[in-house]
Amino acid sequence: MEEPDNPSESPDLGSGSTKRACDQCRHRKIRCDKETPTCSNCRIANRQCSSTGLGFKPKEPRQRVLITHQYERKIDGLDARLGAIERMLHSLTLSINNSNNSCNASTSPSQGITETLAAAFSFAPVAPPPIVGSSPDTGDGADALYGPDDGNDDDSVFEGHSSLRSQTVFAGEFLESAVAQTPFQSLDPQMQSALSSLQQIVGMQNRESSRESRLSHAKPLPKGGIRDLPMPPSQVVVGVLRELKEFPPASLTTILSLTAVENFGERCRKVYFAIEDYSIMFFGTVNATLYFLFRERAAFAEGTKQTQLLECMAVCRDNFETVLANLPLLMPTRRESIEVLLIGSMYSIETGKYSLARDLNTSAAMMCQNLGYHKLKTPSTPEHEEKALVFWLSYLLDKALSLRAGRASVIQDYDVTVPMKLGDSVNVPNMMWRLIMDQWIVHAHFMGKAYDKLYSPVALTLSPEQRAENARELIQVVENLADKADPIIKHTRQKVQQAGSDANTLYSMDLAILGDDLIFWSALTLIHRAIPPPPGSGSNFSPDCIQAARKAFEAHEKCMEMAGDHLYAKAGYLNWNVIYIPFIPIIVLFCHIVETSDRDDLKRLSDFVDGLLPVCPVSEAIDKLYRISQVLLNVANLCIKTRSQGATNQNMSMVGNDVDMYLNQLGFMPQYHAHPGSTAAGYGNSGGNASADLNADQAAQLGNWFSGNTHILGLLDEDLSGFDPNTGFGGTL
Repeated sequence: MEEPDNPSESPDLGSGSTKRACDQCRHRKIRCDKETPTCSNCRIANRQCSSTGLGFKPKEPRQRVLITHQYERKIDGLDARLGAIERMLHSLTLSINNSNNSCNASTSPSQGITETLAAAFSFAPVAPPPIVGSSPDTGDGADALYGPDDGNDDDSVFEGHSSLRSQTVFAGEFLESAVAQTPFQSLDPQMQSALSSLQQIVGMQNRESSRESRLSHAKPLPKGGIRDLPMPPSQVVVGVLRELKEFPPASLTTILSLTAVENFGERCRKVYFAIEDYSIMFFGTVNATLYFLFRERAAFAEGTKQTQLLECMAVCRDNFETVLANLPLLMPTRRESIEVLLIGSMYSIETGKYSLARDLNTSAAMMCQNLGYHKLKTPSTPEHEEKALVFWLSYLLDKALSLRAGRASVIQDYDVTVPMKLGDSVNVPNMMWRLIMDQWIVHAHFMGKAYDKLYSPVALTLSPEQRAENARELIQVVENLADKADPIIKHTRQKVQQAGSDANTLYSMDLAILGDDLIFWSALTLIHRAIPPPPGSGSNFSPDCIQAARKAFEAHEKCMEMAGDHLYAKAGYLNWNVIYIPFIPIIVLFCHIVETSDRDDLKRLSDFVDGLLPVCPVSEAIDKLYRISQVLLNVANLCIKTRSQGATNQNMSMVGNDVDMYLNQLGFMPQYHAHPGSTAAGYGNSGGNASADLNADQAAQLGNWFSGNTHILGLLDEDLSGFDPNTGFGGTL
């Protein structure tokens, strides 16, 4: 084919598509109007106009990418799972071969079991098990709300005294050596499960991002915002509101003190018949209160009515979690923001998300202080006293949640000048609730003092004598509080014996008052733990500490007996008097059983665990407490068996040593306790440094014990749906 003489007449490289600028305009980098045959610039300059495409890069064919980040994550998860299955099958094959060749002296009898355990219980990057109660597509909804996790964040959540984490670096490696040296196949199944479950608890300390405060029921916001979220039928809501005015439930007294019974109907009207805009905080408060109302009514309804109430409860729950997931980072500092945060914190406590509860309440506490709710106003007005009530609710949560997390509280007592009680003008639905709140404010104040003076990093640098003196001062404070509350507790106990309790509600006021006795003994247990035991006692705990723990278990048994067969009343008591406080005596008694093999204390622990089992279906948090307590009970049984049979059975003695090593990793069994001779010799030969070494060792032991206690309590934040206390994670051994 002949080329055209005139370059301007050459076919355009972009024929059939967008016209290109001519070569002259492109070379001078000026705008070309692309007129044919000559553009305006070339016509004015009397230049030849040509468009040869010189300088243009040819178009390269591109492949359309269809794999999104979400699919990449799914593919990686499947690949990791397949790899884990291959490793487990390989290990199982080795185990079978070793079992068949067990008569061969050159083959270790536990090698296959060791590799199987290491493969089965290793925390490989496989997809986590689904959260209890979540739908199969929960993960996609969570990604839409939180964004995908790239897995590159090396930061982990700090939990109180950090020395324990540095000690547990070798805990994962210890499994192989411990089991390889132990005739594991000769143990009965119960002892095998106890040993493996204990190893799992130790291993959880090293899990990165193990406590994600995901809201499994949160939904992506619709395009129209919160207004487009579904709400329960209005006629059902009206019926519940009418019952609320006539019979306000005791279990909702705290929630209703924030939202006010007389004003809540108006709040619902603004949502259902919206003629003006409302905030996401306002919408969240309404849905949260309706959620608790529907839950209360559904607990005592039957048949189709119960089904309808449960469906409405689920709608409000989903809406409230969606609100919590979409709250702005910089929330406006006003009361409705504090209300939704406080109710969200209470909701998180009852669903076993204690880290989330503390995060929400921390924001609420900061807002309360920014608005001056903690400052004394003169003269005091009803409005000021209502604001003080909001502050004290945040104060209660702050002190308890900070103690269980092993951290300092957000609210410092030296900043607070408002009186430590509810004002006389505060409108409370129940007078008993006023007494309980006043008591709990004092309890919260004490919890903060106990952490600051006994278990904070600064307190652990004090001498044992100074810590013991601080503990004795706090003991006197608790005993004075107990004497003050004793008449109320005795009156309530007599009332229950004569007329019965009010246990036909989700949270019994009678149980709350009698539960104060448990709180006092639990507090005394925590304080006495900071006092060193008498010299030569051979124990890590003073006799007063053990006695206080036993008294706490007795108080717990009385409360459970008073609740009778009312599972919901038991759940309310366990959530707010045992798990939330938290219940330190269970750790102390467990450690004492490990030390002394006391069978009476083992019976107390066994009765405690048995009492939790019937209540597990009612509360996810109680189900987690049961699983953890069952593991502690199994390990305590294992310790007693190994110590009773260790003198005559070398295999059991080796198992006992393994258990001691695991407990040492949790801070519950110091190394010098396992080897008293060597430690005593070390102190004896240190000359003038003996006292300093002993003081440092006692401080480290106390710090490790408190950190281990914090870790055990922190397991309530974990997803334990795949954890069977009798088999560990992922099935049987």
